[in-house]
Amino acid sequence: MAGVWAIMPVKRFAKAKSRLAAVLGCRERHELARNMFEDVLEALLRCQNVLAGTIVVTADGQAATIGRRCGATVVFEEDDHGINAAVRLAVDVLDASTDAGVVVVPSDVPQLSPRAIAAAVESISSPSTLAIAAACRDGGTNLLACRPAAAIPLHFGRSSFMRHTRAAQHAGLAVRRLYMPELLLDIDRPDDLCAFQALRTNTRTHRFLAGALFESRPPDTVASARTSPEFPS
Repeated sequence: MAGVWAIMPVKRFAKAKSRLAAVLGCRERHELARNMFEDVLEALLRCQNVLAGTIVVTADGQAATIGRRCGATVVFEEDDHGINAAVRLAVDVLDASTDAGVVVVPSDVPQLSPRAIAAAVESISSPSTLAIAAACRDGGTNLLACRPAAAIPLHFGRSSFMRHTRAAQHAGLAVRRLYMPELLLDIDRPDDLCAFQALRTNTRTHRFLAGALFESRPPDTVASARTSPEFPS
């Protein structure tokens, strides 16, 4: 049976996290996006014993450079066309191995752990299986693991957890829901920053926010704005 590949779509850092504009300037959002990407990439690269490889799909030159230097396969986009299009590009790379499985993770879950990746890989050890974790706020998808890789259409975005689940059931796949604390939170809105900092993770993202944001702006200032460094060589 073919192995399982991790896929991480990465939006251009300069365009990322516009919903945080109320509390973070353009440069800060750029740095936040880069730190989150590096945290997620590091977690994936620590899972080489269970993954066949890691694919980064991006139109960002800096993300591509970091990914290549760290040993990831980089699929470079001409422009950002959204997470679903990015994942489809990566799946196309795996066409020669139609039995391959994939674990798709966004770049804005910096608390992702190797434990969660290993659990996802184990969950799709049988063919015709989907494993999925929901975002706690908007019913989105914070992790999707599938075997075979192209078994269902992609619906990443708000309420995508249910859309992915229904698509899998319609395709005759077994569905396994992953309930793990590190898969619940993605960082999109100002109050997500406070929720993430409360996790006290040993991540670049936590250190960046503590140094660049929370030292200069009290957490309650960030909360009131609620809305409905590279790898070492």
